[in-house]
Parts: sequence; structure tokens; C-alpha cells
Amino acid sequence: MGFTDLDNGKNFVIPLGFVRDGERILLHGSTGSRLFMQLARGIEICVTVTRINALVSARTPVHCSMNYDSVMIFGNAKVLEDEEKTHAMKQLSNKLIPGVWEYTRPPNSKDYAGTLIVEVPLDKVTAKSRSGGPVDEDDDTELEIWAGIIPIERRLGSPITSPDSKVSKIPAHSMNRNWS
Repeated sequence: MGFTDLDNGKNFVIPLGFVRDGERILLHGSTGSRLFMQLARGIEICVTVTRINALVSARTPVHCSMNYDSVMIFGNAKVLEDEEKTHAMKQLSNKLIPGVWEYTRPPNSKDYAGTLIVEVPLDKVTAKSRSGGPVDEDDDTELEIWAGIIPIERRLGSPITSPDSKVSKIPAHSMNRNWS
């Protein structure tokens, strides 16, 4: 996410997890972070998301590319409170690891106090994507050089139990392989 710090005028881009919830995205972070203190002030932000789907190998380096989907969301964040905040925390948690909200200890007052949740409406959005194979010069297609697509596959590995865990049996929600 990109933003300008109102206190010093400097621009920052910070990686951040999110979840889409209807016609808004939800973001969460520490109440003490520079970013979330600025978000609480209602600054204008730009949230960007890119997923690379494949590498595209052409017959010359200048035509090599990638297939991707990307989106930029512009807007002002709104701080969520009370039931809205709890709903958002559940959405974010279960997007990261489906079922974790129901399995783990519920957040306590310290957790709520240290976490800031904001929403950004999907009112101002632009998207871009690329798909397909290489786009080589006509003369280059006659060369005996391999060209094509190298798909990028995403998969989860096997869970690894923390050494300090009191439970060794991995819960079913942690074995779910249908995450997106």
C-alpha cells in the first residue's frame, strides 16, 4: 500500500495483507504503526495487488514478459469499531487460514486495543492483466529458440508443528488445501 506520511511528507509503500468483504477491502495492523496511525487520520491511499500467473519466455529478452492480474484501489480508509471491527477481524483471520477464528482463543481486550481495522471502499478501482504467450517479431519466430509460458503454481506445503506447541495433532482447518 502506498501513502504519504502527513507528518514528514515522505512517500512509503508497505506490503500488507487484506481481504475483500463485499464492496470494500479490509486492512489490519498495529495501532502503534506509522501506517495505521496515518490511516486513522483518513489519509488518501493507494492499495495495489498483483498476482503473477506465469513467466513468458520469448525469443529475445526484450519480449520476455509475465502473465498477471493486478488492481489499484484509491481511497480513504475508515476506522472500524465495535461489531464492525469484530466482523472484520474474523474475515481477515479466516481469509488467511480458513477456520482459524473458530479454532483459536478469541481476541481479548488487549488484542482489540492493539489492533486497528480499516475499510477502503471499492469506489475508485483500476485493473490490468496480461495473458497469452510471447509476442515475438515475425522474423524471430523462424529462429530455433524455445518460446512459451512457464506457469507459476501455488500450493501449500505440509503444516509444521511449532516446537513449543502443547498439541501435536494438526487441526483439520490447517490441512485445508482449498485456500485461495
